[in-house]
Amino acid sequence: MELAKEKLRKELEEELKLSTEELRSHAWYHGCLPREEAESLLGEDGDFLIRDSGSSQGDYVLSCRWLGETLHFKIIRVVLRPRQGYSRTLFQFEQDQFDNVPALVRFYVGNCKPVSETSGAVVSRPINRDVPLRWLQERYGATGQPRLDEQAPAEGDAAPAHRLGHHRLTAGEMPTEGNLLRVKDRSGSQPTGLDQLGRRPLLYTAQSDSNLRTGSPEAPAGTQEWSKLPPPSPVFRTGRGPRLRPPAPRTLVARVHTEEKGRGRARATDTAFGFLEDEGVPLPRPRHYEEEMGDFVRPLLETASSFQPHSFPSLLLPPDNKPLEPGALKRLKDLFTRHDCRTMALHVLYMDCLVGRITRVPREQQQAMGVSSGLELITLPHGHQLQLDLLERHHLMALGITVDILGCTGGVAERAATLHKIVQLAVELKGSAGDLFALSAVMKGLQLPQVARLDQTWQKLRQSHTESAIAFEKDLKPFVKRLNRGEGNSSPGEVAVPHLLPLISLMEGEQLWDDHEESCDLLLRTLESARSIATSAGAYKATAEAKLQGFQATPELLEAFQTEFALRLFWGSKGAAADRAERYRKFDAILTVLSQKLEPARKTEP
Repeated sequence: MELAKEKLRKELEEELKLSTEELRSHAWYHGCLPREEAESLLGEDGDFLIRDSGSSQGDYVLSCRWLGETLHFKIIRVVLRPRQGYSRTLFQFEQDQFDNVPALVRFYVGNCKPVSETSGAVVSRPINRDVPLRWLQERYGATGQPRLDEQAPAEGDAAPAHRLGHHRLTAGEMPTEGNLLRVKDRSGSQPTGLDQLGRRPLLYTAQSDSNLRTGSPEAPAGTQEWSKLPPPSPVFRTGRGPRLRPPAPRTLVARVHTEEKGRGRARATDTAFGFLEDEGVPLPRPRHYEEEMGDFVRPLLETASSFQPHSFPSLLLPPDNKPLEPGALKRLKDLFTRHDCRTMALHVLYMDCLVGRITRVPREQQQAMGVSSGLELITLPHGHQLQLDLLERHHLMALGITVDILGCTGGVAERAATLHKIVQLAVELKGSAGDLFALSAVMKGLQLPQVARLDQTWQKLRQSHTESAIAFEKDLKPFVKRLNRGEGNSSPGEVAVPHLLPLISLMEGEQLWDDHEESCDLLLRTLESARSIATSAGAYKATAEAKLQGFQATPELLEAFQTEFALRLFWGSKGAAADRAERYRKFDAILTVLSQKLEPARKTEP
């Protein structure tokens, strides 16, 4: 018996000597310990341990005691896949994400932060095991139940005298000679290194978060854990993740999520990550649940575009217009000449808020969407059609900028003057209008190859309109670049329409970045920006209404910034309904011809 105990002791010592990045090197990780056994070990508020999920293989659960009840929180595994063959695994409960489970435990214990806002549970004292994980695996196996055919899990192995060999270590207790944790005189086997409080943490590596001081506000940056190639989705979760004591749904889309998760369905694009484990325990309904669900209306899945050019009544185009009709182009140029850039920026903002469903959204449309704003809808699966419409509008605005420049047949000075006014429009969109969606479209048009190659026009801009040239190169281009990287300022206090292009492009499966190490961080920042935009939809609406207060629209100018008008102007009344990819391909060829005609390519020297 003594030999068996000594053998288990030595095996545990070797296990706890492993790298702190490995979950099995921590005594508070109990492997396949069943739910019932875990509950019997948690006696006081703050007690906790980590174990394998009994309902979702490969996932982990934090079991803890709080307010006299035992709670089980599933640790959500999030896999980021910015490109094929490259992924990064993160772990989280609700908000904060970590590279590994030990880093997650250290953060919540060291900062005394509640595991969930709903329960308010705080974990502080680990329940440590005094047996190796092999002993637990052989005792309970894959079933999670004690084996009945044998009491000793292996040859000569015997359980320690106390129940399952578990030990509660209080915050003030120091490891004794008889405690197996003494072999790890470092911050590792217990969260935040309870035996290292007040000492200077050892610096193992510059990238390791295993030895952060207790309560450090720094975000963990542990060793990356790479998994096999995930399913084709930018972000997905594993495990069923049902909820224990969910808050009462406040919006229609929250009610949809509650209903679907109650049925055990998990979708790859679900943004409301579950955090509690369900192993056959019925979910208690929140108070007043039935009353709040009484007026529930299931959101509608839109399958047709909101742009209907064939039924669009136009003030500027004849009923059966041809593509790029000269008379319509002349009326447009005169219209833009008569109005200043600030007025045009407000007209663009007004139309973007309508198309993006930020302002003036009727109650019936909100019920059909399941949310109150299009800024929320674009982050949801049934917002696919709105995503397509916004991508169409963004590209057509960029094409409109290009047509405005390439349509100048007078000379270089005329094109430079047009370019100057477009740059000033971009400045107003960024400043007075706060429309970053339109700003990125204008900048896209100015940087299309057909415009960027006009060397004489750009040189004339620098000579005759130096201020605009400097604003374009030193302010607008760097600003939009930061926005594309998720680093720009999109606070709703200053912005009415945030920068949506990276998010909706990502949702539509486009590859936004080249293959490099930073792509995972860019993807994560884009997803965090999406969450911030959705939760701040009301604030963006308030900002837009404030900027449009007292706005008086000019009907002709307002039509010029409508997407249906652009569809008919560029492709005619008959071609506006053609396939999108084919329309874009043909129009790109037309723009290339116009650009070459204005400034023919220089012949290379032989």
